[in-house]
Amino acid sequence: MGILGRVSKSDRKFWFVCYTCMMHTGHDAERSVFYSEAPPVLILGRPWERCPRCGGTNTKSFQQLKDEGSHSALWGLEQLVRKRPRRHFEVKAAGEFLSGETHL
Repeated sequence: MGILGRVSKSDRKFWFVCYTCMMHTGHDAERSVFYSEAPPVLILGRPWERCPRCGGTNTKSFQQLKDEGSHSALWGLEQLVRKRPRRHFEVKAAGEFLSGETHL
């Protein structure tokens, strides 16, 4: 996969940063960014993306950052994502296994 394939403009809606993870990891962006194509969770009628690491919904997509005008934050996160393959940021939710089964 080429560099342009990792974070394209149409792909920004699937890349997220979790602010809860950011606070718990000492602002380690690499452990706070994730890629997800899962449908959002509706909370009070508003769609939120659930973080697969912590389960929180204090997340923003890269597209939201762009729409808000947070260009410097977006630039830094996109540079981080371009350094590693997407599978590095595809995080399985707690209790989710490769077979798709969940165990409690």
